[in-house]
Amino acid sequence: MSKTTFEFPEELKAKLEEHINYFPKKQQAILLCLHTIQDYYGYIPPESLKPLADMLELHLNHVEGVVAFYDMYDRKDKAKYRIRVCVGIVCHLLGKDKLLEALEKILHIKPGETTPDGKFKIVPVQCLGACSEAPVFMINEDEYKFESEGQLHEILSRYT
Repeated sequence: MSKTTFEFPEELKAKLEEHINYFPKKQQAILLCLHTIQDYYGYIPPESLKPLADMLELHLNHVEGVVAFYDMYDRKDKAKYRIRVCVGIVCHLLGKDKLLEALEKILHIKPGETTPDGKFKIVPVQCLGACSEAPVFMINEDEYKFESEGQLHEILSRYT
């Protein structure tokens, strides 16, 4: 029985190579490459880590450690839309609890969980770099300021 080797689709591989070539040292592209893989698949497939490690000239355990360390990367529970909620101090002080409560009420899931249809996942993160708009959240690459449960419901309805 032969073991199949994981290979990135050509378009994804080209994007990863573009990231790697941007930096003076290949290893510096690890976070950007992991984001790109996650955006492509909706999560980080475990079998994609070895080919990425090879491209970056890193040991596999180093890449696995990076994925395990950062809560922004998922190795399971694929979700079409990742709702990253800032839980940093400024957002905490300005209403992130109300934001999380509203998300839980609307989506019927808790942080770290994915809706049964695989559409949404709530991912708490330490900072989104938008303190002036706190509390903030992102749905994939779209950033929003939380204002009310009604506004949140309207925003979520755009992602069908």
